[in-house]
Amino acid sequence: MARTIQGWARTTPPPLSRRARRARHEIVWWLVYVTVVLAGLAIGMMALQRIYFQPYYGFAWGCYVLLMAAWIWYPRLSLGAMLALTLTGDIVTVWWFPFAKNLSSGESIMYVSDAVSVSPLEIMLVWAVAVTLYKNASATGRLLRKTPLLYPLLVLGVSTLLGFVRGVSSGGDLRAAIFEVRPLILLPLLYILVVNVCRSRQDYRRLMWVALVAITVQALLSLHYLSRLSATERDALESLNEHGAAIGANLVLMALVASLAYRQVSWTIRLTLLAASIPVTWVYLIAQRRAAIVALVGAFALFGIVLFWRQRRTFWKVIPICAVVALGYLGAFWNSESTAGFPAQAVKTVIAPEEASAKDQSSDFYRLLETLNLSATVRSSPVLGIGFGQPFLRPFPLPDISAFEFNAYVPHNSFIWIWTKTGFGGFVGLIYIVGRSMMQGASRARAAPDGEDAVVALTGVLFVAMYVIFLYVDIGWEPRNAFLFALAMGLCTGPIGARYGEDPNDEIASSNDPRISSGYDRLLVL
Repeated sequence: MARTIQGWARTTPPPLSRRARRARHEIVWWLVYVTVVLAGLAIGMMALQRIYFQPYYGFAWGCYVLLMAAWIWYPRLSLGAMLALTLTGDIVTVWWFPFAKNLSSGESIMYVSDAVSVSPLEIMLVWAVAVTLYKNASATGRLLRKTPLLYPLLVLGVSTLLGFVRGVSSGGDLRAAIFEVRPLILLPLLYILVVNVCRSRQDYRRLMWVALVAITVQALLSLHYLSRLSATERDALESLNEHGAAIGANLVLMALVASLAYRQVSWTIRLTLLAASIPVTWVYLIAQRRAAIVALVGAFALFGIVLFWRQRRTFWKVIPICAVVALGYLGAFWNSESTAGFPAQAVKTVIAPEEASAKDQSSDFYRLLETLNLSATVRSSPVLGIGFGQPFLRPFPLPDISAFEFNAYVPHNSFIWIWTKTGFGGFVGLIYIVGRSMMQGASRARAAPDGEDAVVALTGVLFVAMYVIFLYVDIGWEPRNAFLFALAMGLCTGPIGARYGEDPNDEIASSNDPRISSGYDRLLVL
């Protein structure tokens, strides 16, 4: 134990004097002040030129600059705001919402130029990571916290960059390569940000509630978009949101189920989640993503296992009733083509595909051919992959879906797709990330104290499971899902305090953590 204390002392620099801290604070304050003033002047000049075409241009950019400045003093609040802004947007239903769209998107209220192919999310993420690393280095002498997924994510990130270079240098389509690679670059950066900003279970809990609220707001915005469509447009509508939006709805539904089943969860939370589930479920049924239904069923099965571990009496009271209700629902809607019967049709395509509708069978056949093509692509370059920007091989011809611009580059099986693009190293890194998150997340979900902590711990591991299932059968790599995935991995593996699921000897503290000056050092001695 003495070695542990000595090791802690070696990694913690001596505290700065009051004068040095005041001088550093003044320097940082003036830098931020000058930056905000200059940015405000630049925004004002651009806004004067665009006020007739983009009336909210100056307001949006002003809020954006203030949020970037807030990262210096209020990182947890800023992280929550960044998460909310990312989850609220949708290319289809909120086309003007700028946060995850390129600054070259003409419909965005923050449009700058056709040549600026970066999004406000990406700019802010780089800034936030830089500020966080600087704070870590100043407080503890280390840039990053030590977490189980740090090195696997580094492997995935390096493999992604090598795949990008390999694909583009071999004559690949640069625009397609950028479209493909973005979520995979965002993922490790977002995970680093989450686990280095959040320092307790309370921080993770607040982020999860922010995510649930943002998903609900997005559902309300989608319903507003739907209400403005004509009857003809509604009839022609095949889906409401982007492909990956449905996995966020699954998170809300499973949080509701967990809150109703777990002990010591306040009725305020239960009723709030019940109210949120109404618009979310409405949009969910209209969107009709079969992959999300399958993922939801898998998550419910995993929930049953965790409930059996934690509350065996509740398990025997709830699960048999739910099973009977589910069987009754399947029997009642087995042949129904209505919106209410869509979940039954999704389950039918899995357990009785020969009885599915012609449309579902055609979609399944397309995915089967696509998976065979991906297998052939993997065999053509199993170690390095073909790289981003290169179309996957098509020894088995596919039906035309040219409505999706990148159909030759981004298949529905987004899990095997990683191997085709990043090679064996990236695929193994992803498998390890998922496996370690599931293993440690299940342990935390089982050991978490009753109440909100238990619900949040469970939703973290359930999202990892649902996301993997979804990726296996549908297109799911997009910025908002990458953010949710990073948050879920943080819940499963990130530092959450010394009460459960964390090694108290892990060097995660900073000078702002009250545990250093209170009982945390005594815990090390014990």
